[in-house]
Amino acid sequence: MISRILPFLTVLVAVGVFFGYINPTYTGPVAELRDRIHDYDQALAAAAEFKEREAQLLAERNNIPEEGIKRVEAFLPDGVDNVQLILDLNTLANRSGLKITNVAVSMAATPNTTPGSIGNAGTALPLTTNTSPVESINMTMSATGSYTAFRTFLLGVERSLRPLDLVHLSLKDSDTGVYTYEMAFRIYWLP
Repeated sequence: MISRILPFLTVLVAVGVFFGYINPTYTGPVAELRDRIHDYDQALAAAAEFKEREAQLLAERNNIPEEGIKRVEAFLPDGVDNVQLILDLNTLANRSGLKITNVAVSMAATPNTTPGSIGNAGTALPLTTNTSPVESINMTMSATGSYTAFRTFLLGVERSLRPLDLVHLSLKDSDTGVYTYEMAFRIYWLP
């Protein structure tokens, strides 16, 4: 009789161990570990792909001549240097025959920012975050000179490496041929 019951009991114990311990362990903690291992494998694959792309971009950057990199950095710098820009515009104005006065700098109001103030050392302090890939400020100034000198100045601004948008221009008439110009430029840089 025991020889008939023993196989049956063994099968019952095996079924009980399977449903009581093996199956819950396999579908619970083991399945979670398997999912975590899968996530880590995906992260490692993405990291390897990133390193490969980084190496490719670095090789492409190293093929760019140093002069080209300097031109790109001058075109869209990673910060705004108000003082240097004012000096550059003043030099251009002097070469053109204009006299610049009343220079003021303020934050450019864009849909993603509110106007701010200028902090120490002439750096702009944004009040809100901007989702644009570039930041901008407005620079207003007055200039006096002939119309020919003004055209020469604007041509120089147009040909400058640094992008400046003329966003406002007003002119005060004069009988002497020396006019007063009120201008506002928008200046861009990378945040």
